[in-house]
Amino acid sequence: MPKKLTEMTGMPQMGAAFSGWESDITLTRITQTITAGLVADTETAFTFKGVVQPLAPEKLMLKPENLRSWKWLQVHCFTGANDLATNDQVVFDGQKFKIMAKLDYSLNNYVEYHLIENYE
Repeated sequence: MPKKLTEMTGMPQMGAAFSGWESDITLTRITQTITAGLVADTETAFTFKGVVQPLAPEKLMLKPENLRSWKWLQVHCFTGANDLATNDQVVFDGQKFKIMAKLDYSLNNYVEYHLIENYE
């Protein structure tokens, strides 16, 4: 959601750049709890507006060499759309991923996440 004029920081706001490119993205957050010595997964789906694309080759080259062959995604979304953190597990399009990076560009009104395919 774009910021109000009174909340502007003087930084470029990315709402105009995202306009027409963003689509509904549904992620399912997997939260693990231990009850009576057993691990239980709780899945919570949420939908927000954003852009999902493969991680750019230049950014992939900065990742550890042993992880480069895994599937990586980059998600851009408006600030406040969700509250994901590094190491959170999510499901996107039927596949499990782990949040490996959260880049907070809140002054520009967006957040970027790097997700890696999570092994079973």
